[in-house]
Amino acid sequence: KRIVNPMQKVKSSKYVEGRWTDGFEADVDSDQTLVLVFGDSGQLDDPQPLIELRKHLPLATIVGASGAGVVSELDVLDGSLTATAVRFEHTKLRLAEIEVLDSDGSREAGRRMAEQLNAHPDLNSIYVLADGLNVNGPELVLGLNDVLPEKVGIAGGMAGDGVAFKRTWTLVDGLPRQRFVTGIGFYGPRLQMHRGCRGGSLGFGARRVVTRSKGNIVYTLDGEPALALYKDFLGDLATKLPAVASHFPLSVFRNPNSDEVVVRFVLGIDEAEQSITLAGDIPEGCQVQLSRANREDLLQGSMMAAVDVMAEAASQAPVLNLVVSCIGRRLVLGEQTDEELEASLEQMPEGSSQVGFYSYGEISSVERRRCDMHNMTLTLTTLSEA
Repeated sequence: KRIVNPMQKVKSSKYVEGRWTDGFEADVDSDQTLVLVFGDSGQLDDPQPLIELRKHLPLATIVGASGAGVVSELDVLDGSLTATAVRFEHTKLRLAEIEVLDSDGSREAGRRMAEQLNAHPDLNSIYVLADGLNVNGPELVLGLNDVLPEKVGIAGGMAGDGVAFKRTWTLVDGLPRQRFVTGIGFYGPRLQMHRGCRGGSLGFGARRVVTRSKGNIVYTLDGEPALALYKDFLGDLATKLPAVASHFPLSVFRNPNSDEVVVRFVLGIDEAEQSITLAGDIPEGCQVQLSRANREDLLQGSMMAAVDVMAEAASQAPVLNLVVSCIGRRLVLGEQTDEELEASLEQMPEGSSQVGFYSYGEISSVERRRCDMHNMTLTLTTLSEA
């Protein structure tokens, strides 16, 4: 197959000093144009730039999310708003926007979204963006998996709000809204979506059974107060909590008889309750293991995620690479954060473009397994057409 280079019809713009730096030429706009918008939570207070964007691209499908930093090629931007438009030649697009009034309804929201998008023939894959604070990411993904056939690829992420954790948004009808899940369906056999998903956090020590939890809060492990055990894990470093928690996430084994693992970032601790709050559900009965996240291992994971993507690709034609990386990785990498973007982009074909955001949860799959929501993980999703 000959791979069509979608980069011929990709335009990127930033909103600077009251205007978009690129007006988007008329030939970019179409009903087969996807516009990806990433910014910070402040857009909830000032949607005017997004209103202007819709005027520039009235036919396009516009989706987006707030982030804990915006990815623009090799840079991580704060306080910025970016838009990237890609016009497909052979791929149809459909949009589903589902409101989630209560996080307990997240799995049902995933089912409804999957049903809406799968109701049309030739669904190839979907890209999902969700409110990072009011939507339960793991339950959302379970709902998608309940309905979608395995051949349909799923990728995306949970919106972020820096280290504030106060409010996040996704775009609904082109405007920032809270409590929504937005999904874009890609239709037709010629779309090429490839995914890479690597962490870099290394588990060590004994596994512990979650004996009491509620949602994303763990109260006891092996019948002992969770926070006390976590502090025992950390030793002298426990005096640096909660700041040091980003370096020590938990590996979660939902099936005690399997090594299949997802990583959960530690959002906070509660001394009174002796509990740990994590960025994702931790069901009772599962096992957890302390993990260590250091810079070298995280950067190695970034490179390997890109290697995995390119191993699946059928061509070396340029691609649009969508990056969703965890806020926890950014906290650990610090000034080296741009190095994980370099590590991923340098593995892509020459001429590729890279956009995305830092998230409160990454939606992707590992080694052809069913999709899940991850933390402390870099996920890459490349788009091209055959």
